[in-house]
Amino acid sequence: MNPEPYYPFIRWSTEHITALSITVVAAVLLLFFGSLLKERGRRVICIILGAIVAIQFIGEYVWRAFSDAYGSWEYNLPLHFCSFMSILAVIALWFRWRPACTLVYFGVLVGSIQGLITPAMANGYPSLAFYVFFIAHGLLLIVALAIPVLMGWRARGYDDIKALLLMDVYVPIVIPINLWLDTNYGYTQGVPIRGTLLDYLGEAPWYYLWAQLPVLAVFRLLMLTAHDKNDD
Repeated sequence: MNPEPYYPFIRWSTEHITALSITVVAAVLLLFFGSLLKERGRRVICIILGAIVAIQFIGEYVWRAFSDAYGSWEYNLPLHFCSFMSILAVIALWFRWRPACTLVYFGVLVGSIQGLITPAMANGYPSLAFYVFFIAHGLLLIVALAIPVLMGWRARGYDDIKALLLMDVYVPIVIPINLWLDTNYGYTQGVPIRGTLLDYLGEAPWYYLWAQLPVLAVFRLLMLTAHDKNDD
């Protein structure tokens, strides 16, 4: 394998802002015009969107298998939080399974969206890693917003607490894997880069414990934007 040239990623650079802008514009256009369609049309869009996410996910890990952008094989397993969100996103869009919809809505809008704002990537623009990263995370954001807008999903009861507890399960599962492989999936071994919210919550992996109440507060706010009025 020929090593890919290294291009340092610069946060809030023109390339970073452009990638964020394209993501926002794509989300707004898809959701606006999609919401104008009848139920059948919205379902077709969700199925196509799910196929795009699935193709992107498979394509990314095939590329990782033949690229040295992220190092050896143990660093290229689909074990990051966003990897699980991508799998759940396809399930939500194709099968409308309510737990998947709930996890993607809350998990992406609080967790995965941090990846767009403070990316931890192997290579910056114009590397292929840059495009793969922003396409993957941008798609997740679009799916998380499509779940209430196009699919009609609404939060009920204690969906926010249930989502947080299910997301918490990820941490104790990935910690022993990281210790075994000497990896940092889920960033349980330490922050990937400086300048994220995790910097203010102590040492890894304990910052996930201290993040429970702030995350739950944000989840509660997200409940308000997609709350099922019949659940009052």
